[in-house]
Amino acid sequence: MKHGTRLVAVALAMGSMAAAQPVPAALAALAAKARLGGPVAAWCHGEFRPKHPRAFAVAIASAAGGGRYAVLEPDATVTQLGSFTGGADLKCYSRAAARKLNDAIASSETIHGRVIPRWNTTVVCAFMDDVTSVCWQYSPTDRAFVEVGGWVT
Repeated sequence: MKHGTRLVAVALAMGSMAAAQPVPAALAALAAKARLGGPVAAWCHGEFRPKHPRAFAVAIASAAGGGRYAVLEPDATVTQLGSFTGGADLKCYSRAAARKLNDAIASSETIHGRVIPRWNTTVVCAFMDDVTSVCWQYSPTDRAFVEVGGWVT
């Protein structure tokens, strides 16, 4: 396994470890207030919008399988990011960590894609299916989450 592939594998494993963590009380309270419509299957926290540090990216499981990814703000506002099939797998990256992830992807012979953070806020990356990951970051200009990359394994 090439060094870059190992780095990406480690980054993905870290996302899986975050998913196995119990839901913190602050997130459980926000999820209840927001009425997500399903259990939180995976989560990570970050500052997705400038000066809003207590937000969470969450995977909301569906009883039928799969589910959806969303960002849950401290005021219980929910912003949908996308849907997933299979198991939930998401990870939050600082801008610097997202750049390192991009470097690891670029040096891999088996993983194809890129992650190009555009702002100094948290980047959310999540697997939509078994092989396709998408990354989002909040655009202050668009006032929406926009894709800033992804990869295929």
